Amino acid sequence: MRTADVLVAGAGPAGCMTALAFARRGATVLIVDPGSAPARRLAGEWLHPAGVSALHRMEIATETWEFTANHGFELHTGDGNLPLYCPYPDGTAVSMYHHVLTALLMRTVRATPGISLRQSERVTAVTTAGQAVTTREELCAGLVVGADGCASTVRRLLRPGEPPPAPLSRIAGLLLRGARLPREGYGHVFLGGPGPVLAYQVSPDTIRLCLDVPLPYPAPSGIRGYLWHGYATALPDALRPAFREALTGGKVQWAAARFRRRSFFGRGRCALVGDAVGLGHPLAAQGMTLALLDGECLARQGGDISSYAAERAARSWSAERLSAALHRALTGTDPTSLLLRRAAFGLWRNDARQRGLVLGLLSMRDDRRSALCHVLAHVTTRALAELTRVDPVLRGAAEPSGGLAELAELADWLLWLIGPAVGTRRPPRRRLATLAVMGP
Repeated sequence: MRTADVLVAGAGPAGCMTALAFARRGATVLIVDPGSAPARRLAGEWLHPAGVSALHRMEIATETWEFTANHGFELHTGDGNLPLYCPYPDGTAVSMYHHVLTALLMRTVRATPGISLRQSERVTAVTTAGQAVTTREELCAGLVVGADGCASTVRRLLRPGEPPPAPLSRIAGLLLRGARLPREGYGHVFLGGPGPVLAYQVSPDTIRLCLDVPLPYPAPSGIRGYLWHGYATALPDALRPAFREALTGGKVQWAAARFRRRSFFGRGRCALVGDAVGLGHPLAAQGMTLALLDGECLARQGGDISSYAAERAARSWSAERLSAALHRALTGTDPTSLLLRRAAFGLWRNDARQRGLVLGLLSMRDDRRSALCHVLAHVTTRALAELTRVDPVLRGAAEPSGGLAELAELADWLLWLIGPAVGTRRPPRRRLATLAVMGP
């Protein structure tokens, strides 16, 4: 029976980083992957500054023409106000085609002593004692790592019968050739359509649009018309011709946006990294950065799953909840989400420090719970101040509860964010006509 210190299932960014991190510490690593080449699919194409730093620690350069340097985001709020300029307080992100990063990591893996890469092979069985079966042979490893994505076979074998991740929406991906974003070197978020649009460069002359399409989405026969009529008005005039061309002559790629809490990191001698651990909404573009940091941490902890799980659960807590909060605030149509969105935009326009805290958390350079709580406290305080300025007629003062109902809704929203239902869609307990009148 073949043996290895570490067996990694999956040769994507998570698997390659895990293999490189263990090999740099002297371990022998075998990677198996069912593909024969990096897939050209709609997947992670943005690395936040913490992810870029992780690559650099592996001596992997990102200063080539295939990678675009990004210094933050520009948020087009869709309410008639000027865009919000949101630079990272520290570090630079990169964007690229997913297959470009995967191919670079695989080249590095092949050139690293101690790592063997076998493609067109997959794991079919594992035990918590480190035994595994692939489509080629039986193996015994000191550690088996499931880096095989959101539909992880390793996770399914460890937790049979587990419910699937919660569906949130669908992502439509389009490529805009020859177009330019309003602010070069920044990712862009456009609001005003059925869902947010995330835009960034994937090559010097191409922009990726990721359109968040709410569920249930239209039938295939009407989807292109739905995307044009729903999202074109949310885009700047300069992007609309390229958007129309991409819809009529290009290919729309699709990906599911799903959520799963990052609460299970493995058992026995089987660990999970990246999307196999948990999933957040692509709007926050955190998946690949979390995957690289997971693999690096697992190797640093010497494969000790208890220590690895404790560190990554603590250090990804804020990122996971920020992603959930941003998704609900930017897509929610319930009055409390609209109120919090309005309060957040107003705060960030006038307080550069608060804006910087949010971008520091999003970049994952800052993973302090206290920083996230500080942001939430300031947004909530502004939302409460907004309520006190509303005319009593709009606030429904005729109701015996008065402002207590609004407070209860805000409390319910915040309890959702820190509770076990975080990330999943949760309808409000009651709709408040007063906040609907206030608008977004």
